[in-house]
Amino acid sequence: MSIKRTVLVVDDNEINRLNLKLLLKDDYEVLEAGDLDMANEALATSRVDLVVLDLALPPEPDNPEIGMAYLAQLRQDSPDTLVVVITGHDEHELAHRARELGALDFFGKPFDPDEVHDTVDRAMESRWQSLREEELKQALESRIGDQLLGDSDAMFQVRHMIEQVAPMPTTVLIRGETGTGKELAARHIHALSTRSKEPFITINCASMASEHLETELFGHEKGAFAGAVKRKLGWFERANGGTLFLDEVACLPMSVQGKLLRVLERGQMSRLGGDAEIRCNVRLICSTQVDLEEHIRQGTLRDDLYYRIQVLEINMPPLRDHLEDIEAIARRVLQRKSLSCGKRVIDFSPDVFEQMQRYSWPGNVRELENVIERAVVLSSSELIESLPSLAGSHVRQVSEDALEAWFEQLPDSGIRGEKAVAEFEKKLLLTALDRNGGIKARAGRWLGFGDRSKDKMRYLCDKYGVELKDEG
Repeated sequence: MSIKRTVLVVDDNEINRLNLKLLLKDDYEVLEAGDLDMANEALATSRVDLVVLDLALPPEPDNPEIGMAYLAQLRQDSPDTLVVVITGHDEHELAHRARELGALDFFGKPFDPDEVHDTVDRAMESRWQSLREEELKQALESRIGDQLLGDSDAMFQVRHMIEQVAPMPTTVLIRGETGTGKELAARHIHALSTRSKEPFITINCASMASEHLETELFGHEKGAFAGAVKRKLGWFERANGGTLFLDEVACLPMSVQGKLLRVLERGQMSRLGGDAEIRCNVRLICSTQVDLEEHIRQGTLRDDLYYRIQVLEINMPPLRDHLEDIEAIARRVLQRKSLSCGKRVIDFSPDVFEQMQRYSWPGNVRELENVIERAVVLSSSELIESLPSLAGSHVRQVSEDALEAWFEQLPDSGIRGEKAVAEFEKKLLLTALDRNGGIKARAGRWLGFGDRSKDKMRYLCDKYGVELKDEG
């Protein structure tokens, strides 16, 4: 899918507007305005990437100062909207002044098709360059590069699900503990989608003050609130044609949730302080580390929004559940951290991998990165032989060792096996509920029941007479 970017041609000469539209219509969506009022209306109701502005405009078409004044106003009110001006071929001083006021470039009349195309194409490229640079920076800083590593069944299922959902236009919800790679999964979905050449933008809802989220997402008009001295485009407009990733979507205030729902249902939004409906074509991916169903019960999340964002769901496994992948992940992290620190540290000793296996990794891959970076900084050789920061904390009780110890304590006279299995099953059920706040859905996912969580948990709780906090 290729999303055409939008050019607004502001010129009172109908023939000029028609000629420019014919020149640009194959590559861009072209809007027209014959005067300043029409231009303001188009800017208020459509997402405009570039304004082509004739300086000779009503009410004084012979006075270029009218266009100059509008250029200055446009750059103040909407600094994200780029402007190219139309001048006479001999009006170099006028073109120079327009650039000082913020015009990106200019071309002359009568129109030269090659000059028009080159000027508009250069301007459009500059518009998206900053977004591309930001995306590249984020990609370089992503925790384990551009791959979801691991040969475990858990990671195979994640990659398989991503390949299935990526080509679809629907919203995706990514669940997982902090540090499990939810943003990395979202980037993979974008990279494999038809929107891959368009922007990928991340908003961390948890790190942003709730009163700022609406203007960051949807933008605002000049004068919308104290301090709004100019129009601002929100991230929905900036991401048009691409993907917007809302990290920790449960942190959205209720006032923003309603507006987000309208975007998902109608493909339209309005800036804060404005009434105009603006079209936007954005694929939304959301993430959460909390139980959204519990937020619905508590009244902090709209259920209609939940059903809109939960069309397709991906669950990122905690690192402790696929420790067989830790060597591959650790080596990739080591490669990156060694390079960024300017040191030659090439591998871990076998004892280090054993130490990693015994640790519970509450911070998941993000914590693994921090531990390895610390080890690289402190290392004086090419081999990391220990991870002192892991000693004595969150040591994982290896289930095989625990079971072996239990077996060794069994009496020679025998046991009632059926009763022992039932007691073990009940204890496991109670442990799952205790660790997950008594919430059935979360406990079922912790036990690895997947799509069968609801029925399986109801069966076990009925079997052992355990009351549930949630019945949904």
